[in-house]
Amino acid sequence: MKNTLYLFLILFLISCSTDNNDSIIGSEPIPTGIEQTIEATSFTDWNYYRFTDSTLQEAVFYLGDPENSLNWDIAFQRNHIKTNSGTSGPGNAGGYMDNYVTWNGTRFNDFNEDVINYTYDQDTIINTFYDISTHTFSEGSSNPILETWAMIDTLNNYTMNISNNKLIVRSANGENFYKFWIYDYYNENNQSGFVSLIFDLID
Repeated sequence: MKNTLYLFLILFLISCSTDNNDSIIGSEPIPTGIEQTIEATSFTDWNYYRFTDSTLQEAVFYLGDPENSLNWDIAFQRNHIKTNSGTSGPGNAGGYMDNYVTWNGTRFNDFNEDVINYTYDQDTIINTFYDISTHTFSEGSSNPILETWAMIDTLNNYTMNISNNKLIVRSANGENFYKFWIYDYYNENNQSGFVSLIFDLID
């Protein structure tokens, strides 16, 4: 039953679209931060990035192994997100989620909490990575907190519902913290695997 549910989830992500969530970013007040869309369409390859003052900058590995490198903070593959921590890398990155409130424009812009002492979950092994060739699920390393950015409504035509969860991401060096809001998964042609997000450094 569990694997059947996962299969429905992945098939939905492959072939279906959801309501465009641009209205979240377009609403008032408009969230202030760095907006970016990550193309994460591969079912096998991760795209690695490091946080900068102006963008998520792609970290390309021609030599060496990302799992042994501190030269990245966060990575994307389809609906999966991992951080440079735990089973994914040697860094001290991680993810935090507020269990009580979700992001909106006001909360995002006014956020000024001391996040240093929050508990940040590091990456671990999960069993929800879909193989499009064999139609089976396998284990992979990901951040369980950041995996909560979207949910599937199995009672409503398997609609993908973005949670707007209030997420904080810690960088690989353990020194920088970013408010992090994922608000869409589709491009203008309703193709999945295009992760639209806004983030901002927390002073």
